[in-house]
Amino acid sequence: MSEQCNHLIDYVNGQLTDTETKEFEAHLSTCSICEEELNEIRALTDDLGFDVDPIEPPPDMKERVLSAAFAEETPVESQSADVQKPIASGSTTNKQEPHGLKRKKKVNWLIPTMAAALFLSLIGNIYTVSQLGEPDDVAIEPSITVDSLVQRLNLQPAAETIPFQATASFVNKDHYQQLVVEAAQLSQPEDTQVYQVWLLKDGEPYRAGTFTPAEDGSGISTFDIDPEMGYDTIAITIEPDETSETPEGDIVLVEEL
Repeated sequence: MSEQCNHLIDYVNGQLTDTETKEFEAHLSTCSICEEELNEIRALTDDLGFDVDPIEPPPDMKERVLSAAFAEETPVESQSADVQKPIASGSTTNKQEPHGLKRKKKVNWLIPTMAAALFLSLIGNIYTVSQLGEPDDVAIEPSITVDSLVQRLNLQPAAETIPFQATASFVNKDHYQQLVVEAAQLSQPEDTQVYQVWLLKDGEPYRAGTFTPAEDGSGISTFDIDPEMGYDTIAITIEPDETSETPEGDIVLVEEL
C-alpha cells in the first residue's frame, strides 16, 4: 500500500495543502483502489444537504444513531483470525497483506461510518425544516379594551381678548383614567415656551400634560390620571419651558370640573 493511500480522507475533507493535493491526485490516477473508495464516498455524500442553516439535533438522537450503526459492524480482526492457516516449515510467505485485501478492510469500516453520518445529517435536516416550518405555537391576540367617556367639557378663556378654544375629555380605561385635551386657534409660543395642562385640587396644581401647537394653531395632549384624586379644576397656562413644576405663566383657559 502506498503512503499516498493514507491521504484519501484528508483529500475528501479538503485538509491537504496544494502540493499534497496535486501529489495525491497524481497517485489517484494510478491507484484503482483509492479511486474506488473515493467514488463510494462521493456517492454517499452527494445527496447531503448543505443549504440549510444547521440546527443541532437532540444529543440522545445522535447517540442512538451512532450506536445502532456501529453495533451492526462485524469486527474485521475476528474474521481474519478465523481464516488463518498454519504455514509449513521451510515455506516462505510475505507477511504484508496483499494491497487489495488491506484496502478492503478500510472500506468495510468506512462505509458504515459514512452511512451513519449520512443518516445523521438527514435527520438533522429534517429536524431543521420541521423547526423552521412550524408556525407560532399560539397566536397572540391583541388586547381589547373598552373605553368609556366619563366627562367632556369646554374650557373657557381666562380673558375676553383670548381667542383660544379647548375641550377636555375624561375617558375611563381598564385600570385607569385618561385626560384628553384638544385645543384650537392657539398662538405660537415663543422660543422654549410650551402649553401646560394643570389639574387642581383645593388650589393645589398638578401637572397633567405638556404640548406645543401645530402651524394651524391646533394641539392635543393626553395624560393618565388617578380618578380617586378628586380634582376640581382644569387649567392651561403658557410656561417658559416644559420643566415648570408649578404654574409660572398666565392662565389662558380654565374650567371647573
